[in-house]
Amino acid sequence: MGKLNLLKGRYTGKVGETVGAKWKDKSTLRTFSIPTNPRTSAQQSVRNVFASMTAFVALFADQIKYLSALNTSGMSVRNAIIKLNKDQVKDGTFNKANLEISRGGLQKPTVSTPTADAGKITLPFSAPTATNFTNDAKIVVVFVDAENSIVDVKEATVDAGNVISAALFATSASVDVYAYYLDKRGSSKIASVSVYQSYTA
Repeated sequence: MGKLNLLKGRYTGKVGETVGAKWKDKSTLRTFSIPTNPRTSAQQSVRNVFASMTAFVALFADQIKYLSALNTSGMSVRNAIIKLNKDQVKDGTFNKANLEISRGGLQKPTVSTPTADAGKITLPFSAPTATNFTNDAKIVVVFVDAENSIVDVKEATVDAGNVISAALFATSASVDVYAYYLDKRGSSKIASVSVYQSYTA
């Protein structure tokens, strides 16, 4: 249903075959048309990758909301991560190993293959060699068991040597592990590009 405001000269909604709306803060009037939806194979591929990536990132995005240095102005952390990986969406391929959940100018973490014992996943890592880290610097590790919707986010000092997830991962679980450094510069956060490892029982 359309609305016409004669005093303000505004016309919003659909009336007959016309539609009133705002565009760049200006009132516009156009002919109503049904958007095309060709459903080409390329379009379907992009939609499927977008849906898969969104569902995966949604598992942990809220948990790293305050542990991210991504530019989230006007968007959620989940959308910022999707934007960071727009090339994967565009190419129609979702590869968890190539997914970046952080980006920045700090040195990338050097991590080893995760190990597991009694449902606990351990990610060993080496202390950074760069000298631009402060005493507030930490490594953030995101453990994701997408099949069972189990996520655990851990933080540790950059020289701790390993990060242990105490989540109740199944002994047969396949766990995707992402790690990145996070530091502060005054009131701003700075991070590294995230690195990926996986654990498969």
